[in-house]
Amino acid sequence: MNKKRRICSRIIWALPAFLALIQTGEAQTFAYKNNDLVLGFRKTGVYQENNELVVNIGQASNYVNAAIGTSFPVANFFVPGSFSTLDHLSWSVVGWYTGTNYPGYPTYTLWFTVPRSSIGVQSAGATRLDRATQQTTRAQIASIFSNAGFVSSDVGTSNEFNTPYFVREGIAVYPTHILSVFMASVVDKTVGTLHDTWPEGNLEVTTPASFTSAVRSDLYEVRPTADQNGNPIVDPHTGTSSSAYYVGYFQFNSDGTMTFTREAAAAPQPPAPVLSITRSDNSSTISFGTTNGATYTLYYTSAAGLAAPIASWFASPTTITGDGNTQSFLDTSTDADRVYRVGAQ
Repeated sequence: MNKKRRICSRIIWALPAFLALIQTGEAQTFAYKNNDLVLGFRKTGVYQENNELVVNIGQASNYVNAAIGTSFPVANFFVPGSFSTLDHLSWSVVGWYTGTNYPGYPTYTLWFTVPRSSIGVQSAGATRLDRATQQTTRAQIASIFSNAGFVSSDVGTSNEFNTPYFVREGIAVYPTHILSVFMASVVDKTVGTLHDTWPEGNLEVTTPASFTSAVRSDLYEVRPTADQNGNPIVDPHTGTSSSAYYVGYFQFNSDGTMTFTREAAAAPQPPAPVLSITRSDNSSTISFGTTNGATYTLYYTSAAGLAAPIASWFASPTTITGDGNTQSFLDTSTDADRVYRVGAQ
């Protein structure tokens, strides 16, 4: 009798630990909070597979506040076997902010990636929009997060495809909750426009049919142009109320890894200068308006060399740094004909 009691006692004491293990497994589901960025993966059209992925890659401020020039792996990233291959895989990063937790960030600040058409060339960028438009777009982004949370909770059990940061969404089981419902265009499901609430075009970059080299997409911080009272909002990074702030780029590699590189925006090219030329004896004065900080170089050739590329023209050994005023090159030559061009960069 006593032996039976001891056995029962051990079973009873073991039961709470067993229940705790079950509860722990069930509790590890997808979570998100204000200012988080979500990375979404999907295949569309004839390349669609059985699942889509939503990944919480952490606070946007972690990326914005990184030191210029640093590069680091993207957190919580990818689970091998999520797709049959990485070919034809569309992905993007989006996020939003509302509230007062981050001083200086207005409500309905958004973050987007804009795909690069050439890996080494920064994208054309994004335009800041009015508060009402960004509020509508924010609702689509918030739905990606909340529906990922629903799917994760409904699956109920933690595994490699269902964690606090990563959820695999079954298309057949959750057709009204998957990423595509909120990311795809109404008109063309293969394009990611956040249900056409983002008017500037596709936000997704897609890997090629034979994915062997990396693809990149640029991250922008997009503040609304004005607050709730209609007062213009000047972006402290750019000093304007029109241009979105370039943060850096995500790079997705063919081995399934992803990195983020914090980068300064490329300086815009100065406008081509308009030249005026005066001639006195053997000296030519080539005058032009300048842009602050731009570097100007004088190139020259003969009439016969006009068809040749500018790289083959002769270049003056001296340059001029623009200061916003009119500057001049002085060229002395006895050539019967000479054609001039001034390059700016």
